Amino acid sequence: MNRWNIEPGAAPIGATAPSPPAIPAPSLAARFATPQEPRLNETALTAMARARQTFFAGLGRLAPHALAPARHPVYTGGPVWPALRQAWRVIHRPDTTLVCSDGLSDPFDPFDPDNPFDSAGTHAVTPGLGLEVYAEARGRFDDVANSWLFALVHQVSQNVVVHGRFASLLREHGAVSVQLAITGLPQGWLSRSGLATVLVGVPAASVPARFTTPHGPVQAVALTLVPLAHRQAMEAEEGGFAGQVRRLAERLGKVPDGHVNDVAQPQWSHA
Repeated sequence: MNRWNIEPGAAPIGATAPSPPAIPAPSLAARFATPQEPRLNETALTAMARARQTFFAGLGRLAPHALAPARHPVYTGGPVWPALRQAWRVIHRPDTTLVCSDGLSDPFDPFDPDNPFDSAGTHAVTPGLGLEVYAEARGRFDDVANSWLFALVHQVSQNVVVHGRFASLLREHGAVSVQLAITGLPQGWLSRSGLATVLVGVPAASVPARFTTPHGPVQAVALTLVPLAHRQAMEAEEGGFAGQVRRLAERLGKVPDGHVNDVAQPQWSHA
């Protein structure tokens, strides 16, 4: 996983997950569910999965199979999603392709001490991290799983898990900017150090900002790449780029499809 940072003005985030404890992998998973103590609420998991499926299907033509890791990251030291399951869905729209995380809003184990929605210890079933992230791009992809579009959504998804309270961060700042090393992007989108700037939280006219589930609302959060030239121009303005992130996200949100990524056009004309 790449290093990233929230721009100045928000708390910095380290993208590398903490090293797992030196115990056998089955023991790491055992705190979530064992044959003797099936602590994951399968009824709640099924209900949340159905709610997401309904939401995704309402956005366009949903690909029948999810994208998922060949080997579960819980056994390789990767971030642990709320209910262990992690996947991404591909949605085809008339002129665009959309990739969305599928599992950040799964309910936590009710007794999980890392559940940020149950700090009072009520052991309530909650909508995981309270959000799913997505990116929409112009055109079609021959191999979505190996595209920059999937890499973008995958990296932000994992960092949302590492942070743990990203929904609260968005409520506080409205939108944030992160920098990621994303392979496959053409010139005009990467800095000299190979980092792409991503706006997290641009309002989208064609995608609802949230959807309902049996266990509470879930945010749908857009990821939008910023052309390098646009960032550089904003850096020269008062307050720099970091001081204008929220205003930029709001401006893009007022433009039809302002959240949509079009990497063939490294110059914005709408912001």
